[in-house]
Amino acid sequence: MMPAVQADIFQLASGGRLTGRLVERSPAGEYRIETAAGATVTLSRRQVVRVVRQDAIDVEYVARSRAQPDTAEAHRQLAQWCQEHKLSPEAEHHFRRLLELDPTDAEARLELGYQQHQGRWMTRDEIMAQRGLRFYQGTYRTPQDILLREQHAAREEAEANWFRKIRTWLGWLDDSRRRKQAVAEISAVRDPHAATSIVRLLQRSDNEPARKLLLATLAKLDHPVAVTTLVALSLHDPDHEVRLTCLDYLLARGHPLRITPYVDALDPRRQNNEIINRAAEALQILGNPAAISPLIQALVTTHKYQNNDAPPGEMGASFSRDGRGGGLGGGGGLSLGGGPRVRRVDHKNMAVRQALSSLTGGQDFEFDETAWRRWYVNEQIQDYVDTRRDQ
Repeated sequence: MMPAVQADIFQLASGGRLTGRLVERSPAGEYRIETAAGATVTLSRRQVVRVVRQDAIDVEYVARSRAQPDTAEAHRQLAQWCQEHKLSPEAEHHFRRLLELDPTDAEARLELGYQQHQGRWMTRDEIMAQRGLRFYQGTYRTPQDILLREQHAAREEAEANWFRKIRTWLGWLDDSRRRKQAVAEISAVRDPHAATSIVRLLQRSDNEPARKLLLATLAKLDHPVAVTTLVALSLHDPDHEVRLTCLDYLLARGHPLRITPYVDALDPRRQNNEIINRAAEALQILGNPAAISPLIQALVTTHKYQNNDAPPGEMGASFSRDGRGGGLGGGGGLSLGGGPRVRRVDHKNMAVRQALSSLTGGQDFEFDETAWRRWYVNEQIQDYVDTRRDQ
């Protein structure tokens, strides 16, 4: 066996490689190399693509692997030597060759990750495959889980692509030469995967024409986020025309529209007085009689305000330090002390009253919740009686 010497691997432009020791590098960049066989080779710098440095262990491994016979015992010894010198890929290579030469060798099978399973030597992958699992992204998963992850990855990639495209087209709106093309490109989008990107860009943009264009496109996409965004804007956008436009888009979709988000927005514990009236206006436009009962509940709503933030109330107001009311003597008034004052103000909600009148065919009991509720119960009873008569 030749003695171990420092050597390098010279990867060649031709696709081959040469192993040897660099003797000299000329001023012109030529490599003068002494090979393991003792020959001297000169290569130009154009012939060498890369030089991979090797240490003494690498060189000794090459010498040992070339000198060994192709027997099971020789490969076992070389594999063990590789393990001792932390050459894991090389050790695996020799254990695999050992197993080819002697398929019954237990040591090789154990080193290569085989296990005894149901009387057979099997790899962990083979055992898990019997259980319906496959190694994917660092662990074993079911085919269903893998499919969902792949679909999620594909969806994320598609959404990212749409974000880049639409953001580019929005930038063209400021260019008179490309504005028409930008409008055409954005208006033509129908892929549901574009919905989340449009919503993100809507949140970032304060340009009115761009927002109108994005809203019109979003309204045509069959994606849940399109509906939830239009509902949210119909309640919370500060522009009244935008809110009405969003409602028009929702009605134009041709699918039954749930009134739950608007009914939830009537709750004074969740929303301020302005949002309650916007929700009532939306419910009037949607025209669903199922909103009558929650609208009656929202005819007059009580809201809390701290210190001097409260607007004038249409009805009585009370003050307290802790937000529970009561004041002096438990009957309202101003609570003494240094903490923040909480004022309760009752609001008569005109938009709620108008929505009720519209949904009930012109009924109007003003802000008398008891009268509205009595009428509503009588209507329910009458509907029940009429239904029974029709049976």
